[in-house]
Amino acid sequence: MLWPVRSVLVIGSMMLVGCKQPDPPAPPAKSDLVVVTAGAPPQQLLRYHLAKGSKAIVELELEEKLVAGEMKSSSPSLSFTLEVSVDEVRPDGAMKLTSTITNMTARGAPDQPGVPRATSEAVALKGTAITSLLRPDGSIDDVRANIDKQLSESAKAEVDQIVRAMPKLVMPLPSVPVGVGAKWRSSRGLGPASLLALTSVTTIDLTGIAHDVINYTVTSTVHGDDQVVKQDEVEVDCKAITGTATGNGSFDLAKLAINGALAAELHMDMTTGSDKTSMLMQLELHTSSH
Repeated sequence: MLWPVRSVLVIGSMMLVGCKQPDPPAPPAKSDLVVVTAGAPPQQLLRYHLAKGSKAIVELELEEKLVAGEMKSSSPSLSFTLEVSVDEVRPDGAMKLTSTITNMTARGAPDQPGVPRATSEAVALKGTAITSLLRPDGSIDDVRANIDKQLSESAKAEVDQIVRAMPKLVMPLPSVPVGVGAKWRSSRGLGPASLLALTSVTTIDLTGIAHDVINYTVTSTVHGDDQVVKQDEVEVDCKAITGTATGNGSFDLAKLAINGALAAELHMDMTTGSDKTSMLMQLELHTSSH
C-alpha cells in the first residue's frame, strides 16, 4: 500500500546528504487534495476497504545514478520485500496494518562505494515490523516501528526515516465520486523524512476502473527554497532545487495489490566551502505485488 511517487525523491535526498536523528513527530497534516476534473460517468467513490486477515507481498526495486560535476556514480541497487497484513478493521473503516521487511538486498560489486554499508544495514533491517493506521481516504497515521533486536545507529536512523516517510507514501483519494478521466492534485512537504526541505505537487490521472482495481498515470514536481544542510559537521549550501517524476501503474483498493513504475530526477547546485557542483540524480522505482 505504499505510494512511491514522493518516496523515490525522499530516498534520493537521503542518499545525497545522509541521515539525521528525527525531530519529535508532527501531527498529521490535513489533506489539500483538489479534484481538477471528476471524469466521465459512471462515477464512484474510491475508498480503501481491506479485509481483516488479508496479506500481500510487495516488492520494490530501486536504481539510482548520480552525476555531480565530472563525477558519475551508481549507488547499489536496492531490493525490498514487504509482507503487509491487515490486523484489524475498525468500525469507522480504518485499517491497522503491519508491514514487515522480510528481505532487503543491496546489489553491486564488493568494492563499489556504499556496498559494504548498504549490505550490512540490509541484513540488520530484515524482520523489522512497522505498524500503521490506514484510513479509507488514503491518509495514514499512528506509524510505529517494532524493533526486537539491537541495531546500529545508522540502521536505527534508516528505520526512523521509513517511519517518518510512510504517511507521505500512500495515494490520497478524492472525497467525491470520480470516473475514468478524473484528475486530482495534492501538495505535500517532504520534510522531515529528508534533510532537504522539499515540497512535491503530484497529479493523478485516472485511466481505468475495473471493480476495485484502478489504473493511473502520475506526474510530480518537487521544489525547495535555497537552504543549507549539514552532513558529518560539514555544511552544504543547496540552491536551484527542482525535481520531476513520471510513472504509471495499477492497484487494488481491496487486496493490497500494487504494480507500477516510476522515473524521477532531482537537480540542484551544491556549494561546500569554495567548491560548487551541479548535481543530477536519477532514480527508477519498480513495484510489484502478489
